[in-house]
Amino acid sequence: MQAAITLGIAGLCAFLYHRYHKPYFFWWAVAWSLYLCRLGAIIVYLLGRNPGWLFAHQVITGWMAIALLWSALVFSRRATFRPAYLLVVLFPPVWALFAIYQFAERDAFLFAALPAVAFLSGATLWTAGVFLRFRRQTGSLGALSLGIAFLLWGIHHLDYPIFRAKGAWNPWGYYLDIVFILAVGAGILLLVLEDIERGLSALAALSGDLQRGDGAVDVSGAL
Repeated sequence: MQAAITLGIAGLCAFLYHRYHKPYFFWWAVAWSLYLCRLGAIIVYLLGRNPGWLFAHQVITGWMAIALLWSALVFSRRATFRPAYLLVVLFPPVWALFAIYQFAERDAFLFAALPAVAFLSGATLWTAGVFLRFRRQTGSLGALSLGIAFLLWGIHHLDYPIFRAKGAWNPWGYYLDIVFILAVGAGILLLVLEDIERGLSALAALSGDLQRGDGAVDVSGAL
């Protein structure tokens, strides 16, 4: 169920990017596609217990968190990529390689999982902060919805080493994930509707300015 809903959210973002050609829709599509790959990796790992799939799961989890944060920064600040950001991108595979093949062999699961969970939760909470700050600046309802959803989801990630990794909260933890994914999808749609509304308001104001002019109005100047 979670994989099917995630696929729907990824498809929605891909469609919005194709329709409006805005970069943050592209990065949202990338983030949710990575989340879908993350689910696939952990499912395959649970079937065969091959540590290679666990490594892939940890790496994709980190990259998904980075993509979510980056899409929020592109949306709110029009951020552009810098070479220094590669250091952040390299952290998930480096730590996953070290944790899975070193600590896991010593049965130190908690120590191996904590940094990855902290990285995922930190990136999610940072994403929440970006949208809540945008809400204060613009009054956007969509940004408020996304900020609250990412805030609660980031807190929810922190229970993984304590409950979900030991099977103590199955399946309710996954149901909460689904609720947060749907809330994020709803927030994205609200942002789209607000953007369309702002565009229509701008066109209406421009049309009124042109209609108030005389026949010799300079259209390009008014634009």
